[in-house]
Amino acid sequence: MRTFLSILVCCLFLLTNCSDDLNSDDFAETLEIDQKSIDSNGYISDNRTDGSNKGYFWTIYKEGGWGKLTFPYADQYSGNFEIEYKDNRDIVGGKGWSTGNGRRINYNIGTLQGSYNFVGVYGWTQTPLVEYYVVEKGSITGQNQNKNYTVNGKRYKFKKQLRSNAPSILGTKTFYQYISEHGNAPTSSNQQVHMQAHINHWNKYGGHQSEWGNLRNFDYQVFGIESYTGNWGKINASIW
Repeated sequence: MRTFLSILVCCLFLLTNCSDDLNSDDFAETLEIDQKSIDSNGYISDNRTDGSNKGYFWTIYKEGGWGKLTFPYADQYSGNFEIEYKDNRDIVGGKGWSTGNGRRINYNIGTLQGSYNFVGVYGWTQTPLVEYYVVEKGSITGQNQNKNYTVNGKRYKFKKQLRSNAPSILGTKTFYQYISEHGNAPTSSNQQVHMQAHINHWNKYGGHQSEWGNLRNFDYQVFGIESYTGNWGKINASIW
C-alpha cells in the first residue's frame, strides 16, 4: 500500500501543475451538493456547506467575496480538492472526515498560490467546544502557552485563543481555539500529521481537563485552508 501511494502521489506532482478545472458535468457527477449553496461550477454562497466526494467528507464556509470548490483530480486521487477565493472576510474549508480522531493524515500540497493565513488540519470537538488547528503552513493568532513539542521531526508551538460570542458548529458560542503551529511545511512533498500526538498534547496542556476530562465528541476533521486577508489565493492538495 505504501509503495502504491508513493507512486500515486508522485504522479500527482505533475498533475497539480496543470490548471484544468472540472466542467459542470464532471462536477455534478462527483459531488453531492446543496444547489442553493454551491452551484454546478463550484461557486460558493455565504454560509457553511458540507458534502461528500469519492468517499471523503468536505466542508466550506465563506463570508463575502467569492470562492470556488472543485475536485479536479479526484477521479485519479480520491483525496484531491481545490479551493480558489478572493475578497473574502473569511473563507475556511477542506476535505477529510465527518468525525475526527487521532488518525495519521497524509497530505501533499501540490499548488499553493496567493495569500492565505493557514494550511493544515482543521476541526472541532463538542466536549468541550474547541476549534483546533494544526498549522502546517502560515500562522494563526493566539497566546503562546510555552509548551512547544516535536512530532514527526516538526517543532510545534502550542497557542490558545478565547473566542467570545463567535460563530461555531453549535451556533454563536464562547469557546477556545487550540493552535499547534509548525508553519514551514514544504509544498509538492509527501507529509504527515499524527493527530493523536497533538490531541495528547492538548489534553495535557489545554486546561480543560478539570471540568471536562479529555477532548471528546469530535466533529469534522479536514485538511484545508483558511484566509481572511481579503486577497486572492488558491490551493490544490490531496490527502490519503
